[in-house]
Amino acid sequence: MVDNRYTRTRLLGSGGMSDVYLAHDEVLDRDVALKVLKDKYAENEEFVELFKREARSAAALSHPNIVSVYDWGYSEDEMYYIAMEYVSGGTLKDRVLGEGALNPDAATKFASQVARALGHAHQHGVIHRDI
Repeated sequence: MVDNRYTRTRLLGSGGMSDVYLAHDEVLDRDVALKVLKDKYAENEEFVELFKREARSAAALSHPNIVSVYDWGYSEDEMYYIAMEYVSGGTLKDRVLGEGALNPDAATKFASQVARALGHAHQHGVIHRDI
């Protein structure tokens, strides 16, 4: 249980700074993607500030190709987290590994969605540093 609200069920993925879990929001009775800052960065104020800035920047965006941010916080057990919209169906990486290369139409569709999301973010002064 994170912050007496989110019950983590399974790891969805990991990145350089954080892990993302499927979790259940017990207050609103819905599944969320819970991004948790890795312990080794939680003591570093620069990483904590980057994490907070990510939450604020993403929460300011509203676009069909960008997941919504619902909440962020620091739990009693010293864990920084961001609660986000959970979109089921797996990742693009999972799809490619399971089915092989995308056909050109599907690749174009995904690339267009990513470009629209990035364009929206850029219009609002948000730069995605991993892309």
